[in-house]
Amino acid sequence: MGLSYRLEEAPKSLNDLRAPFRLVPLIVVLGSAAVGLMCLLVIEKGLFQLSLLMMKVDLSAFGGGFASIPLMLHDVVDVRHWMDQHVFMDGIALGQITPGPVVITATFVGYIFRGPLGAVIATLSIFLPSFALVIVTAPFFARLNALPLFRKAVDGILCSFVGLLLVTAVRLGLAIPWTIPYGILAAAALAALLLRVDFMWVVISGAALSLLLR
Repeated sequence: MGLSYRLEEAPKSLNDLRAPFRLVPLIVVLGSAAVGLMCLLVIEKGLFQLSLLMMKVDLSAFGGGFASIPLMLHDVVDVRHWMDQHVFMDGIALGQITPGPVVITATFVGYIFRGPLGAVIATLSIFLPSFALVIVTAPFFARLNALPLFRKAVDGILCSFVGLLLVTAVRLGLAIPWTIPYGILAAAALAALLLRVDFMWVVISGAALSLLLR
């Protein structure tokens, strides 16, 4: 079927989903992950916890990379106290001015927690669950996405994460030492994004202007 699958032929239930997919790549990925986790548990329990945390964040971050930020903030800052809120915000800012998706903040968290090795493990762990899920769902995603029940579930998850992102934005906003120039800079950045200015230019311009404001 693939991408040519027609909506009028959409299955009525999950029992109607029939799409072959290869188990070998999935077994290799999951088997390698299991062996890696066992080694981390024996060698360094802290790295084992870091890997499990990042995999949990990735499995829970429906709706894109930005959905991972409130989850990571809660676990890293509030629950485990690996860093304070300001250091975590520095990690988000660093992730915005470097190549890669926003979840690359995990690399920063891993580095702060356990140095270069922690950065590598956190990076691999934050992408591993999504990689495995793509292997499983890619062959029949078009049919799965056509199920009304699936779409309703996804919409509900996305709505819940909008609330999480809003709370996180307010929390991070309260932690910034606001001044009038910073307020103007934030408003200008918002206006630029609404005008569909490229995100990269907004971040680079904001960083440059912030240096002038100091």
